[in-house]
Amino acid sequence: MATSEQSCLELKSILRSRALQPLFQPIVSLNNAHVFGYEALIRGPSNSPLHSPFQLFKTALACHALAELELLCRELSIAAFARAAVCGKLFLNVNPLLLLTADHPSGLTKSMLQQAGLDPSQVVIEISEQYQVEDASLLIKAVNHYRDLGFLIAIDDLGSGFSGLKLWSELQPDFVKIDRYFISEIYRDPTKKAFVKNIISLAKATGSLIIAEGIETEEELLQCKELGADFGQGYLLGRPQVSFLTQISCKVIMGAKPPLPNQHSVLSLLIDIAPISTSLTALQVATLFEQDARLQTLAVVSNNRPVGLVCRSELQALFSQHFGRALHERKTIGQIMNTNAVIVDADSSLDDVSKMVAENEYSAASWYFIICRHGHYLGLGSVRQLLKKVSEEKLQLARYANPLTFLPGNVPIYLEIDKWLSKGSVFAVAYLDLNHFKPYNDIYGYSKGDAVLQMLAEIIQQNAQGVACFVGHIGGDDFVLVSDTVDIEPLCQAILDEFAVRILVHYEPEHVQQQGIHALNRMGDSCFYPMLSLSIGVAFPDPTLCHTHHDVAALSTSAKFNAKQMGGNALFLSRHQGPISKATALARPSAD
Repeated sequence: MATSEQSCLELKSILRSRALQPLFQPIVSLNNAHVFGYEALIRGPSNSPLHSPFQLFKTALACHALAELELLCRELSIAAFARAAVCGKLFLNVNPLLLLTADHPSGLTKSMLQQAGLDPSQVVIEISEQYQVEDASLLIKAVNHYRDLGFLIAIDDLGSGFSGLKLWSELQPDFVKIDRYFISEIYRDPTKKAFVKNIISLAKATGSLIIAEGIETEEELLQCKELGADFGQGYLLGRPQVSFLTQISCKVIMGAKPPLPNQHSVLSLLIDIAPISTSLTALQVATLFEQDARLQTLAVVSNNRPVGLVCRSELQALFSQHFGRALHERKTIGQIMNTNAVIVDADSSLDDVSKMVAENEYSAASWYFIICRHGHYLGLGSVRQLLKKVSEEKLQLARYANPLTFLPGNVPIYLEIDKWLSKGSVFAVAYLDLNHFKPYNDIYGYSKGDAVLQMLAEIIQQNAQGVACFVGHIGGDDFVLVSDTVDIEPLCQAILDEFAVRILVHYEPEHVQQQGIHALNRMGDSCFYPMLSLSIGVAFPDPTLCHTHHDVAALSTSAKFNAKQMGGNALFLSRHQGPISKATALARPSAD
């Protein structure tokens, strides 16, 4: 008997005895480590040559039994999921080619769910891009049939074929799963990183949620999380298995590596050097310096609170005086230490510390400062490293500054938002955007348009003086403010009031009189556009809900959109504090 015939007989035996084993691989939120759902996978009998799913489905295709196999897989997976009674979605793989066959039973999947006591809203139908469909209109019709029944839709293996973006545009899926090829070693490959970054940006714009497939290493996980992927799936998070994995180690999701210190705070310069007590003698301290040639300065503490510094060179100078050693070696270090040490809190900014050390009276010990938290000693900081760090930050700001306003651009803005997120408390992000700026440019020219942008930058900066506030220029006529929640509303209102007055000088008198200008729209027709106005949308991100600057950007963009809907010079304060999924948005009315 031919091998193909043997395989067909083996497959028929498996189907007849229903000897298939469904396995379930968790799909995990990259924000909070909760299991969002499970993809149902299948295996043949362990002692069968068709144990592998690849061989199983390959044989089914050759033996014209693909539809029968897939429906049995679906039935067994639904039954096992229902028996387990776990929370989350069930992801079912559906071959799009089978949806288009005339004999594919309509409503069978819904009937399976009803028998199992499940609702279609608990199930996500995965349509793989690997199968090329010639008549897309028929596929759209079939998928919309599932959607009308209450199922959610996912595109699987995005990037594995050539029609992915077209399929995405036409199907408008709730979820998009990025093929594992692009996730494998993404942190090493700039091309893969750029592809995933752009796909995630597109998903944010269209309302789809992204699932990164094939995550196997912590580096891949952290990169996907940083790029803004919503969910992850892969061996690192959980292998396919009979039982349902309901908990994932938060340490894995949040990053197995310890969090880095805030690069904007002085804590990033911390040198872990044990302090000394005021009761030590000068001779004992000199011995400590002799035992470690790298040691230059030591902090002196009393009850773990810093009271001064002692420097190697100053102590050596004291001992080198005539009879100096004999006079001072028995004195306590508290008697001869430098009491003019600069003491800073761990959360102090690098700029603030720079000002403090610049005002300090020069001595050898002044090349170091003491870092504390709530008055208790943590370690030392080096002035040399401080100057180097400040210089690097200023170079970085200059590199990414907007060339027109010289305000920090996108990269510094992202770093600022990540800094606030790392603090763990609610803060405010204001997104400022001009209305009708393009028509103004078209009529008055880019030079006048640039003058308006420079004026707006000046208004923002002047009003932000004296407020703990970061001002950035995203690009074009988009600006951003990052501040605490107390100052943001009066600050934004002051900016709006001043802008409404100062914008008048940037118009000709007749345009001021008619309160706007006539300009051509995108269709080439003449339209009347009101005078330039400013929309400000303010969001209050909660760091327990927003985990990256991508989340905050989406939140503030939504707030800005609502402000623009109000018309004129408008301020909108959003009540959303975290990302809202497409499914959640459909389930409840927007708070905005």
